[in-house]
This record gives sequence, C-alpha cells and structure tokens, in this order.
Amino acid sequence: MKKKLNLFIVELKETFSIKKIFKELFTLHLQEYFLLFLMIIAQVATFLFIKNSSLLTLILSISSIINLILVDRGRITNFFWGSITTMAWVIIAIRTHLIGDIVSQIFYLIMQFIGIYIWGKNLSETNKPEVQSKKLSVPQSTLYTIGTTLLYFIIVFISKKLGGVQIWLDAALLPLAIVGQFLMTFGYRSQWIAWNIINIINIVIWYNQYLINGNSMALSMLILQIAMLFNSIYGWIIWFNKSKIIVQSK
Repeated sequence: MKKKLNLFIVELKETFSIKKIFKELFTLHLQEYFLLFLMIIAQVATFLFIKNSSLLTLILSISSIINLILVDRGRITNFFWGSITTMAWVIIAIRTHLIGDIVSQIFYLIMQFIGIYIWGKNLSETNKPEVQSKKLSVPQSTLYTIGTTLLYFIIVFISKKLGGVQIWLDAALLPLAIVGQFLMTFGYRSQWIAWNIINIINIVIWYNQYLINGNSMALSMLILQIAMLFNSIYGWIIWFNKSKIIVQSK
C-alpha cells in the first residue's frame, strides 16, 4: 500500500510539474500542432466576437483541447489539463441545470487522479513516454455494453426525479463517461467509441440549449463540442493504429 501511495505521489508531482507540462507539449507531431492551433483559434474567435462570452468557457475550451491532444498521444500530463477542464465544466453544468453533465464531470474529476496512478504505473513498467493502446476482448465488450445500458436507464429515472432538462440525451453522458474514462484509464482504444458518441450527444444538447436560451455560453460550448468531435475522431485513428502496431510486433 505504501509503495502504491509513493508511486501516486511521484506521478502526481510529475503530472503537475510545470517543466513536465511544457516538455510534453513540445513532443507533439506537426499535424497535432496544426489541429491544436485551429481549435484554439476557433475558441478565441468565439470569445472575442460573441457578445457576453464567458471567460470560464474560454478557459474550459482551451484546457479541454490541450487535454484531448495529449490523450491522443498517450501523455500523462493530459490529466493536469483534464483537472482544469472538469472543474470549469462542473460550474457551467450547474448553471445550465444539466444533471447528467454535473455528475459526469464530477466523476471525470475524480478519475483524473486515478488515471495519474494507472498511467504512471503503466509508463514506469514499460519505460516508454506514451501509454500503449490495447484492444478489448469480446466478453469485456459485452460486459461494458450491458453495464452502460443498465446505468443509462437508472440515470434517466434519477434525472426525471430531479427535474433535469433534455433527459434522454443528457442521461447518456454519465454511463458513456464512466465507460470511456475507465477504458481510457486502462489504455483501451475502444474509449474513442464512447468519446465520439458523447461528443455527438453534446453537440445536440448544446445546440438545443442555444435554441432555447440563445446565450453566448451555449454557443461557445457548441463550437467546443464540434472541435472535440474532430479531435476524438483523430484520437481513435491514432490509438487504433498504435494497437495494430503492438499486435504485429508480438
């Protein structure tokens, strides 16, 4: 237990180290810098040209984009940016009364620290700078599918009781978040199926929120979700190719 705690403390310090954070930002490929540049420019433009744009949404957007690019590459400092993103997102979800989003973002926040330990352990064992991509077995895939479906209907029931909005869409976020985050934490490429579905659902949710409220926060979040969908598609391609390379090398 003491050994695990010491490993967690070491990896926590590494993940939140300014030196490590900047070092891993300079390990990206050219196409990733291009993708990062385009997504950040889109968010800054949204902030500058939309009236009453939220600074909190801008912070969330930029940290989320950097977090996702680093997840694409399997870099552990993604959890630093993920922590900033989830804390900001919880505040926004509370303001917009999206119950499923509130719970899923709190779950994401907790999982950032679990992820630091698991990824840190993985990196120390493989002695590689990037977490390696793995493929789910058929029994594992079946178990995750059944669990996600059951949890979805439980969240629908709870959301109705709590007076949530867009319940049938919003309720899907937490089950998919749990599955996606666990798969991401343990290095499985199937995480990207969950992230792609989540991003598509969030595009619909924030589009509806914009139609209902017409506010700048909803529009900013909609643009962010579109950027996140492009990134999750790219991440799926990267992790799928990494897992094929690993299989071929065995």
